[in-house]
Amino acid sequence: MCTSRLHRVLSVGDRGTVVAEDLDGATHRVSLLALDPPGPVEPGEWLVVHSGYAIGRAEAAEGESAAALVRGAGR
Repeated sequence: MCTSRLHRVLSVGDRGTVVAEDLDGATHRVSLLALDPPGPVEPGEWLVVHSGYAIGRAEAAEGESAAALVRGAGR
């Protein structure tokens, strides 16, 4: 079963991809092909990623809050 996860963009790649970090700290190359709404992506932006494809955007506060919850749960 696949689930969607939040990722923070680290850098913008070529051919419609970005390098992004998930909430566990692992980095992934993510395709922007399915991003809704489409448009430019900036480092630091939060994306909802499903099976290697960005499918949506998350507000900065939402991403930081989720990251803090995950980090707190690991203690």
